[in-house]
Amino acid sequence: MHPDDFAAICALKYAYFRHLDLKEFDQLALLFTEDATASYQDGKSSYASRDAIMEFLSHSMATHDLISMHHGHHPEIHLVDEQTAEGTWYLTDRVILPKMDYEIVGTAFYTDRYVRVEGKWRICHTGYLRVYEEHRTHSTGALLRFTSRFDDQTA
Repeated sequence: MHPDDFAAICALKYAYFRHLDLKEFDQLALLFTEDATASYQDGKSSYASRDAIMEFLSHSMATHDLISMHHGHHPEIHLVDEQTAEGTWYLTDRVILPKMDYEIVGTAFYTDRYVRVEGKWRICHTGYLRVYEEHRTHSTGALLRFTSRFDDQTA
């Protein structure tokens, strides 16, 4: 993989997180192909177009009563061919609902596919699988619920 492609795909994913947290859905949409797909919440929420993805994200994230932080790190990006790449990112996220005195903190692994469109990398698929998720009272930090992808596994 050429270092320029790696840097461009990293910048693309970083912009995804920035526009999501700033609730800039028009700019976020420009990062996707028109036929992009997404699979959020361990596949419980799946979408089959850029418009459907933006409808879901703007509907669930647009309120100013919800503050979010999404950090993507440890990118593993592999070039499939000159026009296609795949990536895995480790996500740390936090969602705060101050008026409800509630917050969600967790980690997940994003699995993405990228395509080069008119010389620029775009997201053609994104989705994540949770590692863990904590639900807490925001003011006290009291744990309300903890789930892990390993909860149903036997040791």
